[in-house]
Amino acid sequence: MALIGRAEIGPPWGQAALERVPEMELLFEDIRSIGDEPWKMFIWAMGGDFEEYERGLAADPTIGTYECLTTLPEKRLYRITLSDEGQRHTVHAVTVEHDITNIRLTATAEREELLARFPSRDAVVRLREACLERNRRFELLTLYEEKAIQNDGGFESRYGVTAGQQEALLTALERGYFDVPRGTTMDEIADELDISTSALSTRVRRGQHALLRHTLARTESI
Repeated sequence: MALIGRAEIGPPWGQAALERVPEMELLFEDIRSIGDEPWKMFIWAMGGDFEEYERGLAADPTIGTYECLTTLPEKRLYRITLSDEGQRHTVHAVTVEHDITNIRLTATAEREELLARFPSRDAVVRLREACLERNRRFELLTLYEEKAIQNDGGFESRYGVTAGQQEALLTALERGYFDVPRGTTMDEIADELDISTSALSTRVRRGQHALLRHTLARTESI
């Protein structure tokens, strides 16, 4: 089975830009590279002064080019290409080489945090070595084995949610169960999924618990 790990791997490239807006948080949507071309990052930025952040990007030695692709009231989507210095600082090539799959990657001026699927403990070691070689911190925050949960709908998803829990949560969401006021009841959803109301309630509670543990919670232990 693969391993799911959460690690701090900062400070990030682009730190000089982030230091100008320390309240800014980045959420990586996609990371791409073709052949010898520089890495391209598609990043949502939120929580800070966008104009000041863009001035920081223009002056940051690890940034080659940037372009704002989408502007929303509270966040913006940027396409960022790394400079030669940024290329030397990043560890994305190492994650590709060792089949490490990014699940969630965020960054602030203080830290870059990675939630990823590792094919083996050796891959965790290789990423740690790559970070240290680039004078980056590496602190493993959590590491656990991704495995099946019996009698609850199959294998865990990237957020620790089983297939059965995911089906229950998405059906409830689509039918308006989480709306205010609610658009449906547990009984109606259970009938649609052909399971008991008790089984549905258990899946929804466990699914919500898993989602919170793998997204908002920061208190897990190794």
